[in-house]
Amino acid sequence: MVMARLFLYFIATAAAHSNLIYPKPRNAIDSLLPGWKGGKAPPVAHWHPHGDVPCACRNDTDVCDVAQTCLWFTVGTSIGCKEPDGGDKGGANPNFKDRCGSGMKATVNDPLQRTINGNAVAFSEEDWTKFNPWRAPGSAPVYDPCGRAGGGPHETGGEGVYTTTKFAKLGDMGSKLPKQPTGAVWKAGSTVEAKWSLRANHGGGYQYRLCPLKSNLTEDCFQQTPMPFAGDSSMMMANGTITKLKSTFVSEGTLPAGSTWQMVPVPGYVIGSPKGGFTCCKHWFEPPCYDPIHVPHSDQLTEGMCSGEWLTNITFYDQLRVPDYLEPGEYVLSFRWDCESSAQVWQSCADITITADADIFI
Repeated sequence: MVMARLFLYFIATAAAHSNLIYPKPRNAIDSLLPGWKGGKAPPVAHWHPHGDVPCACRNDTDVCDVAQTCLWFTVGTSIGCKEPDGGDKGGANPNFKDRCGSGMKATVNDPLQRTINGNAVAFSEEDWTKFNPWRAPGSAPVYDPCGRAGGGPHETGGEGVYTTTKFAKLGDMGSKLPKQPTGAVWKAGSTVEAKWSLRANHGGGYQYRLCPLKSNLTEDCFQQTPMPFAGDSSMMMANGTITKLKSTFVSEGTLPAGSTWQMVPVPGYVIGSPKGGFTCCKHWFEPPCYDPIHVPHSDQLTEGMCSGEWLTNITFYDQLRVPDYLEPGEYVLSFRWDCESSAQVWQSCADITITADADIFI
């Protein structure tokens, strides 16, 4: 009975979620409102069954003031498609199908670079993630490079509902949000740090990109300037301890061609199956710390020390290299996370300043 409830619970949770924490994104604009400020959310927006705020996260010793950042995404997208379907072609999490019939072949097939079901032979019947965004990073179309409120033009199943405020509503495009000064001033050629968190884990990997503020904020513009990673990332585990990771970087089969993405470093332990049912509980891959899974119970969709399904206290710190050829000026940073188990892409955007001056604060 417990396992049956877990299965139904898993299937109903049709949205992954992530938060760009620093630089603070435009998508956190609702944090300007009293009901959302300081990591709070109105009671109507709280998630069930735990009753916590939708985009719960940790920002070191500071308040994680992200409001509804984790609810800006694209739902219903497969590699090789021309456009997303917004969930009109069936459930997106988990996703087992080529949603537009493009026939594009997955380019990330190394088991060590696959976060879910990595032991399945690539392109076989058992390889059910082969149509999903992470299997060809950057190749799945999105509605907007800064995310779309609620993931598409209408509500879909799961915890992806965007609560309307005076700033945004379901279906709004993130690139149209007003500029939000972050205080982030980065020197061209320097190494800088960005922070983000997972809220619901669907594997895959991510990349940071830049577009000049004066340009049209399109996916094409952001793909012109991917930010290289400057080394291994770090992670704040659920107990507050920060540990260095051995990051997995992927540069083959990516878009833009040759650009580097990083694999999500924490595994979950619930996997759906195209034949029906699910398996639980075994880590998708080896977690980056000692983190045994407890005996399954009705509250299984939570987090461990460095693994989990629904996470609230695990934060990632990425070291990025600011391209040295960039002209000083105002830029927009885009964070893009391509999921592997679902037909979803999460995105958010933050305003930064790039300078050639030496005396700046990162």
